[in-house]
Amino acid sequence: MSSPLTSARKIPVIGGSFVLVGPGLYKEIAKDLKTRFPKTSKFVIISDKTVYALYGDKLLQDCKKEGLDTITYQINPGEKSKCRKVKAEVEDYMLGMRCLRDTCVIALGGGVVGDLAGFVAATYLRGVPVVQIPTSVMAMVDSSVGGKTAINVPFGKNLIGAFHQPRVVYADMYLLASLTAKQVREGLSEAIKMGCIRKIDLFEYMEKNAKKIQEQDPEALAEVIFSAVSGKADVVAQDEREKGLRSTLNFGHTIGHAVEALEKKELLYHGECVAIGMVHEMAVLNMMGHLDQKHVTRISKCLEAYGLPTKIPSELKVEDMMKKMRIDKKNKNGKIRITCVKAIGKSLPDPIPVDEELIIKYLKGLQQ
Repeated sequence: MSSPLTSARKIPVIGGSFVLVGPGLYKEIAKDLKTRFPKTSKFVIISDKTVYALYGDKLLQDCKKEGLDTITYQINPGEKSKCRKVKAEVEDYMLGMRCLRDTCVIALGGGVVGDLAGFVAATYLRGVPVVQIPTSVMAMVDSSVGGKTAINVPFGKNLIGAFHQPRVVYADMYLLASLTAKQVREGLSEAIKMGCIRKIDLFEYMEKNAKKIQEQDPEALAEVIFSAVSGKADVVAQDEREKGLRSTLNFGHTIGHAVEALEKKELLYHGECVAIGMVHEMAVLNMMGHLDQKHVTRISKCLEAYGLPTKIPSELKVEDMMKKMRIDKKNKNGKIRITCVKAIGKSLPDPIPVDEELIIKYLKGLQQ
C-alpha cells in the first residue's frame, strides 16, 4: 500500500528544488526530513501563532519522535510581521539558540511566513537551507515556489529580499481545511492568473469547475494546484532571477500592489487585489490594442465566478496609486511596465512599458 509521500506528484523546479503535491503529506514530513537532511544539526520551525495552533505542535512532536533537534519561533499573523524588525527578532532568537550553518529553516504557514522565513534562511550565516510547508492556497500555488523571499518596507511590498530556492515544498491539500472561503478564493486568483498568461488548459478547467474547486473537492483542487505550480516551475527554470519571462508572472500586480499598499475601507487580501489588478491592466492593454475585448470579458467573468472583486475601491486616489506603481519592481528606465496578455494562455515574454498618462486617464475615467 502506497503512502502519501510515495504517491505524491513531484514537480522539479530548479537546482534540485522540487514540489511534492498530494493529500496527507503532512504526517510524513518529519520522517522525510530525517532522510533528506542527515547532516542537519537543528531544525527551526517558523510559523505564525494562528497556523502553529493548528499544525505546529504536531510537526514539532513528529520531528522529536524522529530524533530531530527542533525549535520553534512564532510570529504574529498578518503582513505587519513581514518587516525588518521581526526578521531581526527571528535571527537574534536563532543566534541565541546557537543555530549554525548546518541548520534548516522550516516555513510553516502562508505567504507572509514563507517570505519572511525564506529571507531569514537566505541571509542567516550567509545562507542555510529552507523547506516550505504552505498552509494557504496562495502560498501553495505561488509564493512558496520559485525562491522569492522578501520583506515589506514603507516604500512598498517585497522591495527588500533575495532569491533562495527551498530544498523542497510540501503541498498538502489537507492543510487548507481551516481556510475561510475568502482565503481560498484569493489564492485561486493566482491560479487563474497562471491560466491567463501561460496555460489555457488550466484556465478552461477552472472556468468549467468553479463550484467544485471552491468547495475544495480534493481531486479538482489537486489538479489546480499541480497545474499552476507546474506552470510556475517551468517559468522559474527558464528565468530564476526575473530578468524577463518571470516578470510576466506579475500580471495584475502593477495595479494590484498599488491597491494593496493603500489604506482602504474594506480588507482585501493579496489575491483579491491581484484580481482587481488583472481586470484593469487588461482594460489598459485593450486600450493599447494588445488584447481583444472578448478575452477581457471572459477573464473578468471567470474572476467573478470565484467571487473575486474587480473594482478599484472608490476611496483610492489616482495620484496615490501612481506613486506606488512608479516603484514597481518590473519598471525599467523610469517606465511603468505591465505583463502583456495577448489572449487567454498567451502573453509576451517580457512586460511592456505603458505611458503614465494613459494609466492616469484610464483611472480618472473610472471615477467620473
